[in-house]
Amino acid sequence: MFNNTHLAINSAAVHFVGNKLKDDELKLSTELSSFDEPTLQILWRYVSGGFKAPDFYQFTHVADLEMNNMFKMAERIFSNQDDFLKPSQDIAKLLFDCSQHPQIKSGELIVMYFKKLHCDDFSADAIGIFKSEKKEPFLFTQEDDSIIDIHSFQGISPTKVDKACLIFNQAKEDGYQVLAVDNLNKGEEAKFWFEDFLKIKPRSTQFSKTTEIISLTKDFILNDLDSDSLLDKTEQMDLLNKSASFFKENDSFDQEEFAVEVFEDKAVADRFRSYTLERDSNDFNFEEGFDISQQAVKQKQRVFKSVLKLDKNFSVYIHGNKEMIEKGVDESGRKYYKLYFDEEN
Repeated sequence: MFNNTHLAINSAAVHFVGNKLKDDELKLSTELSSFDEPTLQILWRYVSGGFKAPDFYQFTHVADLEMNNMFKMAERIFSNQDDFLKPSQDIAKLLFDCSQHPQIKSGELIVMYFKKLHCDDFSADAIGIFKSEKKEPFLFTQEDDSIIDIHSFQGISPTKVDKACLIFNQAKEDGYQVLAVDNLNKGEEAKFWFEDFLKIKPRSTQFSKTTEIISLTKDFILNDLDSDSLLDKTEQMDLLNKSASFFKENDSFDQEEFAVEVFEDKAVADRFRSYTLERDSNDFNFEEGFDISQQAVKQKQRVFKSVLKLDKNFSVYIHGNKEMIEKGVDESGRKYYKLYFDEEN
């Protein structure tokens, strides 16, 4: 995803941001950090390892984008890269002010400025914001005369990013190109980083649209249709398999074509369209159609994993053709599945 051939970290500052609710400290560095070439390479591993997919966001605000504090700070840094320490301190202060939930952990905040960071098919200056909350134990040796001692310490793992954000100096007019991750928290707990601090929303791209429609398809099949007991497990898995095939075999997503091909029932197809319309919180407008991102399909393929779990005794993987599996109940009331096949491998 990234190309570090011409990587250059122009500036970097490290601060410590505590939990304001718990009366933790906010410690601000008064000078920029310096590092040698080996440290630069480790920092690059740390930066590039935190982002696995081009899942872009953009800064937003309910009233006016100019009222988004992080957007304004990014704008300030991009307009004057030589004045980096003060805005990096302001970013730490903003994060500290947002850290008022008992579950938020203290940690070091590394703020960096990259010259011409290469990401996929574009290159732009970028601001990196990385917060480390979970320390890892490390061992090191120390030689003293004829004795080599072994010691340990707690530090930041260069291969495990906790919370991170990269702001690219592109598309400023609608909130910049932003990458963001929270690898420690999911669901409601992750809202602190995405919504309280950064205030970002998913950007409408092929990748984000494909990712979202796949998730909505799974939820619709497993939850909405299942709520009315319309489907048994084998029928659910058949629909999941058909959905997976559609995304893998087609270059573009047309909602009408998808609904008819997968569900084969107009009433269910109409229900699916209504379902996606109601849950389109990011204004992706799925009815307009879009090109399918095969990278997103590959990343989300686990969504379509069709496993029929029977008590704690069996797990049956179903890859298609529901006609080859038959469900029944014997004379004693025990449920069973009958499987048909041509060859045993």
